[in-house]
Formats: sequence, structure tokens, C-alpha cells
Amino acid sequence: MDFTSLTPQQVLDLAKPCAEFEEVLKTYKAPGLDWSNPTKALAILRHYVKSVLQADQKDPEVAEETLHAPSRDGTELPLKVFKFASTVGQTQNSPVIVLCFPGGFIMGDPMSLAPLARSLVKRFNAVVVAPTHRLAPEHPFPTTIEDSWDAFVWIAQNVTTLGADTARGFIVGGFSSSGNIANVIAHLARDNHTQPALTGVWLSCAGVRIGPKDAHLLPEKYRERNLSSSQDECVHSVTSSAGMEQFKESALKADVNSRLFAPMIWSEENSLGHKGFPKTYSQVAGIDTARDESLIFDDILKGEGILARLDLYPGLPHFFFYTFKDLPQSKQWETDTMKGFAWLLESE
Repeated sequence: MDFTSLTPQQVLDLAKPCAEFEEVLKTYKAPGLDWSNPTKALAILRHYVKSVLQADQKDPEVAEETLHAPSRDGTELPLKVFKFASTVGQTQNSPVIVLCFPGGFIMGDPMSLAPLARSLVKRFNAVVVAPTHRLAPEHPFPTTIEDSWDAFVWIAQNVTTLGADTARGFIVGGFSSSGNIANVIAHLARDNHTQPALTGVWLSCAGVRIGPKDAHLLPEKYRERNLSSSQDECVHSVTSSAGMEQFKESALKADVNSRLFAPMIWSEENSLGHKGFPKTYSQVAGIDTARDESLIFDDILKGEGILARLDLYPGLPHFFFYTFKDLPQSKQWETDTMKGFAWLLESE
């Protein structure tokens, strides 16, 4: 898809609910959280996440273990490692896939990625590592990014111990907030010449913000199309709310001009700064505040000669594949995700 060929109205129309989602909305009741009492609302959300994880069912074909990586301040960060049970303790020709967990930086757990991790193990004989980061508001920005980067560096240094072979592929990815984290990690890995080098990035419904001080560097052809962050249908969708977004903003206390928060313009010089970025597969929902920045980022990567592929899901909200699992598009997302990882793992 050539994003720049869309008119501004066509961009806005991506947020019109598709027929299948309209049917769901007739009976769906969004959870009523009172963000005027953010402490209580956050406690409810974290309890919900915990209850969902308690229902998780292990797969006898996939072994799971918890390792630990040190953060820069000495905190031990747990890492969940998934691999074929029959290969535990052996070095295999297995790609390594690092999955960052979602939750808006205020909630979440690596085990929320367990179903996907198990699928990747079984489909690609992968070693999947899901690192932990500390959460806001207890640990505001940039702790989330620093923890994630420290864990990633440890993983890169220990791939052989993990039973992986990065010659088969080395991918980092995530969805929602964790896609933002994965994007930043990929830039840091490039800039720090981390070895082994990343070979791929997976970004699903991922934010790619632009810092206010760099807004003038965004090419003119994108400016009138960068609409979703303020489009009413996206801001007030069934999977997000203005109250929750305001709380996340106040809890995270991010430096909105930091590249660690807003990686759209990475270079400090007068360029976009993404040359040498790894091969990237993106998935974008139509009713999502991150929609247009993700489409723009995909276009920018392609313009800088980066191999990039994107699947678009018009008329569906942020995180639709998790909240509305019975939608045919959610099943398609699962299929597309496996195809996307297959593409990322292809040898050039």
C-alpha cells in the first residue's frame, strides 16, 4: 500500500467500523472504569491481567523457564524463555525471537505473550524470550525502556546459552506499547552495533511517535495524513479512552521529545535517521491513534531502502485481535502474524 496515495478523507475513513465489528458492537459492553479514581482503576486493570494469566494453559511440547538479566541499577529482571521441550539444554539451529509485553507501560506481564510464544516455537523451532520491565507510575520513564534494553543486551550476549543460533534469525517485536519498545530497541541495537545483529522487527498496532521538537522534519507529504492521534473515532474507541490515555501520560512522565519515547525522527541531524534499520513487518488497525504514524513509518522505511511489509485492518480498533478474538479478522491477524514472521526469517 502506498500511504501517500490516500487522500486525507480516505485516511479518516479507515476508522469506519467494518461490518463484522459493527455486529459485535451491538452487544458488546466495554468495561466501565472510572478514571477519576486512577489508583482504583489501575488496580482493577492489573487484577484483570493477573486473572487472565492464571487461566493460561501450558503446552507439553513447549518448555518454559525463568532466567534473570541484570538492569543497570542492579535489579534482576525476569525473562520467560520458551523452546521445544525436546531440545532443552541443547544448542539448536533455532532463531531467537524477543517479544516485549504490552500494557501501556502501566500493566502487563511477559506471560501475556505465552500463546504467541508457543506458536512461534512450534512453527519456527524458535527460542522465544519475553523479558520483564518495571511499570509506571512506580517506575516512570525512562525505566521501561532502560530495563527492556538492558534485558535485550543480556539476551544478545547469551544466545548460545539460550540454545539459539542467530544465523537463523534474530528478531525483536511487540504490539501496542511493546511495539514502541521494540522499535526503540532496534534503533539502539543499530546505533550501538550490538552483536549479533538484529535481522528483523515486528510491530503490531505499535506507536511510532514524533517528538514536538522534530515535527518540522516530517516530510510535508505526510503532515496532512497524520490524523489518527486526534481523530475522535480513534481517541474514543471501545479499546481506549481519553481518561486512560491521560492517566498513562501522567503515570509515565515521559520526555515527549526523547527518541526513547518518540522514535519517528531518530537522527539528531537534518535526516530521518532510519538507514540500516532491520527488515520490518508491521500490522496496523484502522481505529487506532497509532494508525497514521505507523503507516508513515512504514513509508519512511521503504523510502530509505529498508525491506518493509505491512498489513492493514480497516474498521477495527487497537488490539482488536486480543479483545475480539472471535472476529474473522482476528483469525486473519493470527495467520498474517505467522506469515510475517516467516517473511522476517527468510534468508536474503
